[in-house]
Amino acid sequence: MRLRDGALAGLVGGIVSAAWGLAMSPILGTDMLRETRLAAMPLLGVAATRPGNGALPLLVGGASHLGVSIAWGIAFALACGRRSPSATLAAGGLFGVVVWLAMHHVVLPIMGVGWIVRGFSTARAITEHVVYGIGVALGLLWTRRRPEG
Repeated sequence: MRLRDGALAGLVGGIVSAAWGLAMSPILGTDMLRETRLAAMPLLGVAATRPGNGALPLLVGGASHLGVSIAWGIAFALACGRRSPSATLAAGGLFGVVVWLAMHHVVLPIMGVGWIVRGFSTARAITEHVVYGIGVALGLLWTRRRPEG
């Protein structure tokens, strides 16, 4: 049950954070398509950013983002247990910061692609991960309210 709930919560968080990134990119003057291609780098290598590689890097980058979001969502559901809604939301925001720290300082460097995040605004990256964490928390609260089926 927690695995399913966590997977759904992670999917919600991944969609919420992607929507946030899409909304913020024009405001901040960044290229969301480039960022999505960079998310495909661990799987496609430098081909992900080559001109002319239209849809594949975008699909792989988007799928990679959602896959990682789901994995972290499962971790959140397992760690969070059944807290009150306000405690779950607070934990979600903090969890987003933990995910940012883990991804940027451990996971990506271990995968040999730590350079991807260089040049990204730390404030923006943390904000996007807090938005992700709150999205995961909202997703988890939503799964708890659904009738069993």
